[in-house]
Amino acid sequence: MFYIGSVLLSLCVVQVVMAVVLLTFWRMRLNADGLLEMALAMAISSVGALLTAVGTSTANLVPAYIGIQGFVIGVILAARSMRRLQGHRPLLAVEAAVITVCVLGDAYFFFVADKFAGAMALNSVAYTVICAIATWDLFREKRPDLKIGCRVLGAMFGAFALASIVRAAVRVYAEIPRPTTLEAVSLDLIYVFFAIAVSIGWSLAFVWTSYSVAEYRLRAANEKLNRFTGAVAHDLNTPLNAVIGYLDALKHLPEESHHHRAEFIATAGEAASRMNRFIHHLLEESRAGHGVPTPVPVDTRACIEDAMQPLKPKINAAGADIDINDTHHVFANAFHLTRVFQNILDNAIKYRADERTLFIHISSTHANGWVDIAVADNGVGIPKTDQANIFQRFRRADDTTPVPGYGLGLSECQRILESYGGNIRVESRPDEGSTFILRLPAA
Repeated sequence: MFYIGSVLLSLCVVQVVMAVVLLTFWRMRLNADGLLEMALAMAISSVGALLTAVGTSTANLVPAYIGIQGFVIGVILAARSMRRLQGHRPLLAVEAAVITVCVLGDAYFFFVADKFAGAMALNSVAYTVICAIATWDLFREKRPDLKIGCRVLGAMFGAFALASIVRAAVRVYAEIPRPTTLEAVSLDLIYVFFAIAVSIGWSLAFVWTSYSVAEYRLRAANEKLNRFTGAVAHDLNTPLNAVIGYLDALKHLPEESHHHRAEFIATAGEAASRMNRFIHHLLEESRAGHGVPTPVPVDTRACIEDAMQPLKPKINAAGADIDINDTHHVFANAFHLTRVFQNILDNAIKYRADERTLFIHISSTHANGWVDIAVADNGVGIPKTDQANIFQRFRRADDTTPVPGYGLGLSECQRILESYGGNIRVESRPDEGSTFILRLPAA
């Protein structure tokens, strides 16, 4: 027959090992909220297991009583580490109430009523309450970096809560001798073994979740960096091509064309200045530590006119007619909104129909706190099957088209508008044209 003291001693050894591992991670400054609480939970529970083992082996109620309180505090700290992992504040009132009930209730059952079974049942109910709350919070986690790990931890806390309430119910009807008896019933042995497995599982799952979160955030940061790099390269392409084009045109001008030479140099200089301003804005955002400046009232018409400046050579070459009927203000950032309009206008020019003059009509409406800006063209249009894909990175409506591009512009437009609470959608018919509708909060 197993002795409860030896089982509790083995639990103590396991939890000491886990506590040392967790404290080592904490000392290494692993960026994981709740790591210290979980380490303390294992350490205090191990001390509780040791004291309870001593109490059951020596038939001494005092160390057994103190050891059982160590179990209670260990479970509370384990549940608190889950809340810290999720970024929630500890439930101090609940924790204080559980500790008070267990300290006073166990003292009554140990030293007054002489009913060890009552103390075991009371503590099991306390474990159930604590773990049930933790399970509820863990399963409600929606953040993608924490969701999977919290589901695993929630299942573990839920299983322990279920086992604890079953044990409490059985203990009410199964009178177990006080700790003076060295042998324990099979129910207690099974529960203790289960507690060993759960304590190991909590620690390992917590560390795994912490590393999973770090890995997820690293991947997200890399994806953001890749998106940023692609967007910068895409948006610098237009002014850079203008500079290259005008400088190349200078080579073929006759020596006596002083007027055109000065005009080309001035236009190339303007394009270079726009590149410089673009880079300056990016550096300012990088220094500020975030990619989305605080939204301010922005004049959409001014942004449209600014977006047309670097596109003038293309507009003139295409003979495009652009009609602007937009006077609303929105909450956004002028630099970002100008980039959006520049990408959409550039696409309208690139995907124009050869058999008719390009016409672009820009209008806006204001309703229910939102401004919808419609940019309509009479270009080649977009097939219905491709309309859902054009806002994805590196996806184009027609990959076989000779028109140069990488499928980055519209995905960046979508990212910018969504960062300000807006969105973008398209309505189009092949050979009839496309209308891009931008929605932003009205200022």
